[in-house]
Amino acid sequence: MLHAKYGHVASFWYGKHYYVSLASPQAWKDHIKAFDRPVELFEFMRPLNGDSSLQTTNGKEGKTRRKIYDVSFQHDALQNYYVYIKGMANDVAKKLSSVPPGEHITLQQYMSVFVSKALGRVFYGAYFEDEQKVTELHRNYETILEALNQKVSDSCPANDEKFNSALNVWRGLIQEAIQHRRDNPPLREEDRNFLDVLIDFCATDEMLLSDASTFFIGGYHTTMYMLVWAIYFLARDMKIQDKVYEEVIEILGKERDVDFMNQSRLRYLKRVMDETIRCSVLAPMAARVNYEEDMKVVDYIIPKGSGVIHALGVVLMDETIWPEPERFDPDRFLPEKVAERHKLAFSPFGFAGKRICPGYRVSYAAGAQLLSTLCRKFKFHLVGGHSIQRKYGFVTLPSEEVRIMIEKRE
Repeated sequence: MLHAKYGHVASFWYGKHYYVSLASPQAWKDHIKAFDRPVELFEFMRPLNGDSSLQTTNGKEGKTRRKIYDVSFQHDALQNYYVYIKGMANDVAKKLSSVPPGEHITLQQYMSVFVSKALGRVFYGAYFEDEQKVTELHRNYETILEALNQKVSDSCPANDEKFNSALNVWRGLIQEAIQHRRDNPPLREEDRNFLDVLIDFCATDEMLLSDASTFFIGGYHTTMYMLVWAIYFLARDMKIQDKVYEEVIEILGKERDVDFMNQSRLRYLKRVMDETIRCSVLAPMAARVNYEEDMKVVDYIIPKGSGVIHALGVVLMDETIWPEPERFDPDRFLPEKVAERHKLAFSPFGFAGKRICPGYRVSYAAGAQLLSTLCRKFKFHLVGGHSIQRKYGFVTLPSEEVRIMIEKRE
């Protein structure tokens, strides 16, 4: 977590590389057109993302790929995804319904499986409708993450043999999904998904596998932990939880599900998701670099080639923008409150150079579907009522397992 004060520009060295930290919307405004990323900052993810990942592709090629891939996550494409996500949300509700009263539930366990299923189906197609394959994808990915976290933190030596074995299985599953889609292409244009776009565009199998992997990685973390944090915050405040329930019943009734047309009417639920992203500091940073020329930001000159950290999390916790920033209050996102703030004050998915997270609409769709489904059926109660702390990284995690109990609504 970068602790720069609002309005200030800080500089520091990270290994052999010089970085500048920008921690105010005013400073970000001057860097809004930057597209390239400092590749060295993401080097530790290369074994997982692959050698040809968009994550580390800059310049004209990176911009071209983003423009082509973005079609898979725009409004027209989203309409098909709701049907898949709805079935998976109902599966979670069914499993929770079988939990005995008073039993403790580990949120991460349920949310991670839901997100693995949802993203597997949305990104790759019918191959991951197989429950066993989803379980294998999820289990090996968790093993990979554990080893990567150990390498980054140096808390204990990572088991390279275990890591390599899990990585080979995980990438092998995605390769199988690619081949399955090649063998079973969509019959209608409107049924095309992200993998179809990759298959048509990517010049090499390595690029195809790299980008197919990269998008799952990005979507998995933000969506899964948004859901974990959202239910945690709802479990802490029954009044907010009840307001979500009342809105869902008013808009959807007892049986209707979220779809492409009615999600925008769930305004309070959207404010809950936005406040969850802010209050959890879900995405604490982004990074860009300008290789072409020096840049003037506020009153500072940033030499070309200098990595620039956008300290998103610092701004999300800035009390001059967000009074009592630790307090969870969805009404911060009422239209009149939003209009009072700088337009970049809430930029949790990034903002610069058209490199905002491409799948953020999928995250909101999955969040709206699952939260509306669960809030309509259950009340959430936090085990022990204790406060969970943040554990900062590229995505902010709860410092410990979030445990809840559920109570069925009448």
